[in-house]
Amino acid sequence: MADDGTSGFHAGQTALIARVPEVEPAVQAWRERYDPAARAGVPAHITVLFPYLPASRIDTHVHSALTDIIGRHHTIHARFATWGRFPGVLYLTPQPQAPLRRLTLDITHHWPETPPYQGQFTDIIPT
Repeated sequence: MADDGTSGFHAGQTALIARVPEVEPAVQAWRERYDPAARAGVPAHITVLFPYLPASRIDTHVHSALTDIIGRHHTIHARFATWGRFPGVLYLTPQPQAPLRRLTLDITHHWPETPPYQGQFTDIIPT
């Protein structure tokens, strides 16, 4: 991601996302206007875990572990019928949320040093 000082993202930060290209037509104009992640090239997505490991730690062992963890989960079919809000953020709410929460929890169990949103929130809310 770009480190332009205005986006809130820093060089070397990583995130785990599930791309959702089907919603891009509905949200693209809004994301381009209001979402620094979109301006940095991040596609429409559900955030699985942010921040994740620093880019310098991503290697074949990490890829292999992620493949194993994700492979233990069934395909997640989500629909986006409602909006959610955080301060300064409007997002489509994926339903069901439980499988996404389990995926995030399994990943953070393997890498406990990567709590969602640096542990700022007690609940995992897929967005």
